[in-house]
Amino acid sequence: MISHLKGTLEHIDKNHLVIDVGNIGYQVFVSGGTLARLPKIGDNLHLYTYQVVREDDISLYGFLTKEERNLFRLLLSVSGIGPKASMAIISAFPIDKIVAAITQADVDLISTVPGIGKKTAQKLVIELKEKVAKAYAIKPADTAVGIKGDQPVIQDAIAALISLGYSPREARETILKSDIDLSSGNVEAILKQALKSLV
Repeated sequence: MISHLKGTLEHIDKNHLVIDVGNIGYQVFVSGGTLARLPKIGDNLHLYTYQVVREDDISLYGFLTKEERNLFRLLLSVSGIGPKASMAIISAFPIDKIVAAITQADVDLISTVPGIGKKTAQKLVIELKEKVAKAYAIKPADTAVGIKGDQPVIQDAIAALISLGYSPREARETILKSDIDLSSGNVEAILKQALKSLV
């Protein structure tokens, strides 16, 4: 199993890239979110990878964070959801929104992803709700009544912390701490409070 790749970004396409590692070019399938955050061609790149082996194919799927790869693995564990469907889900929404949709059983949102019907979305929720809640430290009460972190301003603050290198779980726990005032509606103000609490 290839766990990660460090090399030079050689080529970018609509759903994959080629990374040169020791003069060997690896074709790696990536999400739309990963494509949007890639460095320039010729720059160094570090990807966390997941290798899918089938009778007629061996494919590599790449992610900029371990959290994205972990979510991909969780999605793959659902029978009937393959690598392409898992990538489609990860490409459709930020991680935090996918986590919220699964834990809140938002089948309508999940089924808006191309290739994911209502039955598949329901199956995904049934099989992953508890696993995802545990992995991302979501309390049972939050999965029942909705997550306050689903507000756009709070999602933006969580995304900002993730971009600074914090894991989605760490970012979410920090932003949703009771001593942080979320009523300001200002991402910058919430982020400042969060960063102070992390010092």
